[in-house]
Amino acid sequence: MDNLLKKVDIRKIAFTLVLFMIISRKYIISFVSPEINMNIVKSLLFYASIGILGLLFITERKKSMSELLLVGSCCILYLLNREGAILLIVLLATVVKNLDDKYVIKNYLIISGIFLVIALLVFNLFPWLEFNKEIHYRYIAKTDSLAVRMDYGLGNPNAIFYHMVTIYASYIFLRFKKYNMVDRVILFASTYFIYETTYSRTGAYTIFAGLIFVEIIRFMDIKNIKPLKILAKISPIIITVISVIIGYFFYDNYMANRLLASRPKYWHVYLAQAGNLLKPFGNTYNSTIKSLNPLDSSYIYIVCVLGLISLILFMYILYKGIGSFIEKDKKAYLTVVVIFLIYSFAENILLEAAFSFPMVLLMKEFMLMDKNQIDIYKMLRRKS
Repeated sequence: MDNLLKKVDIRKIAFTLVLFMIISRKYIISFVSPEINMNIVKSLLFYASIGILGLLFITERKKSMSELLLVGSCCILYLLNREGAILLIVLLATVVKNLDDKYVIKNYLIISGIFLVIALLVFNLFPWLEFNKEIHYRYIAKTDSLAVRMDYGLGNPNAIFYHMVTIYASYIFLRFKKYNMVDRVILFASTYFIYETTYSRTGAYTIFAGLIFVEIIRFMDIKNIKPLKILAKISPIIITVISVIIGYFFYDNYMANRLLASRPKYWHVYLAQAGNLLKPFGNTYNSTIKSLNPLDSSYIYIVCVLGLISLILFMYILYKGIGSFIEKDKKAYLTVVVIFLIYSFAENILLEAAFSFPMVLLMKEFMLMDKNQIDIYKMLRRKS
């Protein structure tokens, strides 16, 4: 019995359990009708996740100063803006700090895959359960007609890519060293098929860009090309600035709204009409604003909802983490980060703990960069 207990890694079990709870909560929010009051369940899943992760963080003896400051800062930010996005990802990173990255990613791949398959089966076999059904059309110039965009029972044509980007990125990471022609066919063919049925440009272009990036980075030594190295590290800042400029100055531009499916005019509501982009701890928006103006951008979400302090902190972590991946030649890590950075321009997924495993791994990398470990309990005993 003692040998069995020694072999059991409590942190692995706890991580899998917490990730299951986080993804469960996300699917409840996305697919359970608001008419069914699930607020208690959602709150329970969130605070239980935070509680378990927090307990694991407290019970670990050795921590770096960067880790302590990061967790402390995120706790303070949560108390100020009541948004737990960064806090949840940071706490996940503290738990996976001593876990194998492939174990983490396989958990994301398997649990996400199971939930998505269940959702697809349920809403296609029992379509009356789909509460958020939206009918979308795309103009087809070749036939001069409107085509109905399939949603696979998920309520929105973009939803299938939104819930699959984690699966694609996980697959690419796990197969990166052995990536071959079969992998290329599977990924390109499935992406093209989904695009042809949903006409979801955002997801398709992101996945295609990611697949092209895989081909390039496998044979490119980016750490020895200084301009590219700098560009990679500051790319999140560039995308943030571009997003704000588009939403603030080009919100009524016909071409911008056409290319980005009306996102600029929605971004403008959060940036200027109903909020202030310069608020240090973010804005609070009522339910009417949120329901009428979908916030499909991780960067606008960080600026407007989390605030400038969170933005500065997160951009610094991205800068250092991406730089470390480049210096250590961690190309698989860099690839999945790039996929999420691109996709997050038009979808609010970058700080979504249920999907964004690259951010968890990047936070972990940032913490491990600080080699000065502190034994908290030993230090406290000395003071007492």
